[in-house]
Amino acid sequence: MRFFVAFFMIFIASLNANNLDFAFIKKGTPSDNTMLLIGGIQGDEPGGFLAASIVATDYNITQGSLWVVPNLNFPSIIQRARGTKGDMNRKFAHVDVNDPDYKAVINIKKIISDKNVSLVLNLHDGSGFYSDTYVNADINPKKWGSTCIIDQARLEGAKYPDLIGIASKIKDTLNTKILNSSHTYHVKNTKTAEGDLEMLKSLTYYAVTQNKSAFANEASKNLNAEERTFYHLVAIEEYMRIVGIKFTRPFELNVKNVKKAIEKEIRLSFFDDMFVLNLMDMRPNLNYIPLKKGSQPLYSSSNPLVAVIKDSNGYKVQYGNRFVTRLVPQYFDYAKQVDFINVFVDGRQIKIKSGDKIQVKHFFNIERKNGIRANVIGYGSGLDESEENIYKKNMMSRYSVDKSGKIYRVELYETPSNKFAGMFLVEFL
Repeated sequence: MRFFVAFFMIFIASLNANNLDFAFIKKGTPSDNTMLLIGGIQGDEPGGFLAASIVATDYNITQGSLWVVPNLNFPSIIQRARGTKGDMNRKFAHVDVNDPDYKAVINIKKIISDKNVSLVLNLHDGSGFYSDTYVNADINPKKWGSTCIIDQARLEGAKYPDLIGIASKIKDTLNTKILNSSHTYHVKNTKTAEGDLEMLKSLTYYAVTQNKSAFANEASKNLNAEERTFYHLVAIEEYMRIVGIKFTRPFELNVKNVKKAIEKEIRLSFFDDMFVLNLMDMRPNLNYIPLKKGSQPLYSSSNPLVAVIKDSNGYKVQYGNRFVTRLVPQYFDYAKQVDFINVFVDGRQIKIKSGDKIQVKHFFNIERKNGIRANVIGYGSGLDESEENIYKKNMMSRYSVDKSGKIYRVELYETPSNKFAGMFLVEFL
């Protein structure tokens, strides 16, 4: 399990390639009135894991305590499947020790039952739109979309015992924000303990057995990802208000801005910024990536939904269930990372370190550094390309990192050993 601790920003721990354990992010101030937010228990429900990820990365908790698990079933997210080995949300009454989901289920159960957790919110994307009466094939009592789910009306002894009252309040708030009348939210009480054999195995009912006030929020699979995520965020914010969590976010909450938040640039760093990419508009394949010889790639990211996975052609980079790019490595011994290098950008000198990205309007020129040669990928004038004025017109666009042909890698090598010593990115404006 990956443990991330966050108060005013996210700190992401280094991971090995193929590590698909879930992330656990703590935000705010430790408290015995902690809200636990969970997304991604089913990998074909992106609204839930995208909403939880946005809260984990973009929301600043100014009062109260919030714990976030945005990618509980990370392997199923990567495979865009409900579950890789059955439905994880049916394994909370019992999970076999040999089940591939065993570790994740046992670890999330420990978090749910933690003495500090007072309210649990599990995010789902359900089919169609729930209605108390049959309207049509998409809107009827058998559907799960647009619902606030509870297992029972009350949970005596819990921090927040009035489950139906809280769910009704969330429903009312959501219905002030609906984009279309067909999206109207309802409360759905599964009355699990009265004999719902499937729900008896679920995460929220397990939370109820631990005397935790538990809810599920269901957006509709009939909607696109940003609309589902929007509805989840509206619900999450209202639940946070109920438990006294105060927060700020860097955008106005609407569908357009949610889409921007989903698609914003994500930083991916290998070996503590020896090699860095910014995941936006990426080419589907990047060749000759300088990875460390004799070592599985260690990486970190500004977003917990990013994974680096070994395949037959190199390493596949995923953002949730979206393929981003494939890295085809070239292996090097690593030198000590360059501490800084001076670069003249449009005639102005700046000092940068490995992993930085600089923006260039006209040209850049790398100051020669003793014992280091610079290789500008896509320029190709010689072995060391220091002390040359390099313009975008000089660059071969097929070597750019991005599809738009604006971003290029500058790699630094120790001489005469030819050990890799770091890199930075240049973005032409």
